[in-house]
Amino acid sequence: MAQTSVNLAGMRPLRQGDLQVGKPLACAIYDRHGILLLQRGGVVENENQLETLLERDCLIASACAAGGNDAQADAPAPCAPPTPFEAMDQLQRDVGQMHRRLLAGSASGIGKQVAQMAASIDDALARDTDAALASMQLQLDPNDHAARQAHAAIICVFAARTLHLDADALTALTGAALTYDVALGPLATQLNSQSERLSADQLDQVRAHPEASRRMLEAASVDDPLWLEAVLHHHERLDGSGYPHGLRGDGIPHLARLLGIVDIYTAMLRPRTYRDAVPARMALRNIFLERGKQVDEALATLLIKELGVYPPGTLVRLANDEIGVVLHRGGDAAHPQVSRLMTAEGYRASVAVVRDTHAAEFQIVDSVPHGRYPGLLPNIAALWN
Repeated sequence: MAQTSVNLAGMRPLRQGDLQVGKPLACAIYDRHGILLLQRGGVVENENQLETLLERDCLIASACAAGGNDAQADAPAPCAPPTPFEAMDQLQRDVGQMHRRLLAGSASGIGKQVAQMAASIDDALARDTDAALASMQLQLDPNDHAARQAHAAIICVFAARTLHLDADALTALTGAALTYDVALGPLATQLNSQSERLSADQLDQVRAHPEASRRMLEAASVDDPLWLEAVLHHHERLDGSGYPHGLRGDGIPHLARLLGIVDIYTAMLRPRTYRDAVPARMALRNIFLERGKQVDEALATLLIKELGVYPPGTLVRLANDEIGVVLHRGGDAAHPQVSRLMTAEGYRASVAVVRDTHAAEFQIVDSVPHGRYPGLLPNIAALWN
């Protein structure tokens, strides 16, 4: 997906002394075209990544001193801040890096990393909520495990604003959303591409992953009980059909109930070998039908109301046969603002035209799978700039 470049004025070449493996970056790093590669605060994971960055003729703000001492790190950068799309791209990379460290047993400072990620999500949502939501709705690769957890975290933080959670609960929810399936990561790609039924061993691994994820977090010194219990119980269901403990009703923690719904939603949006991706409106409908049975009714209703029937980033077909993308949620769930991408005659639109879906000719008649029109997606992020 295309990213917006920045003004190269005030930039200088990246040097060896600007980077240290495992140490947060004092300033953002850009490629030679001005495309953001790593945000300030991101971490170079290993020597290979460090060498790659140095070999790519990367750029950094001139105000950033080599070695990144704190005084220079706080100097104002001459570059524009990352767009929500860029920030969420970086979030996915950061989540993937954190997961790899948790799986390797070498993670440290998880609480601080999650706080930085939470701040990035908050900033992206504050700057343009619909752009932040769209950035993930447009990236539904089933094999990008970190992207799905980043998606879940954005939706959880977004929904939590309406719930008015206190700071501690919001921190716990964000941490849980970014890490709840970490133990399932090594198995996820295989399961997503598998058409046959799970083996007994695979089923045991799936049912054990909430507890395994909690143990990994505890080993990394995460001791927030709200965070840990949300991870442990996100597969519990109101009717007792969930796992690992078969909890029922009020026995399921509130944060785990919300995380469980978001987990169901983000899973359905992503295709599997044995099924196509479920359109957002159908995924939300399926969740709504389970309200009060398997999922919390109030939370399911809230999610649908806030996201809308067609969340930002959804490709849709209009009554006049145009194909468009949902830009912004509307005043009601079924009538968002749509930008035309393809004309009724089947040509890619050369000019972005915004459609009011309240009008009869521009009403949404169906969702469209992203894979059907891949040529429409490059540079689509610019629609939210």
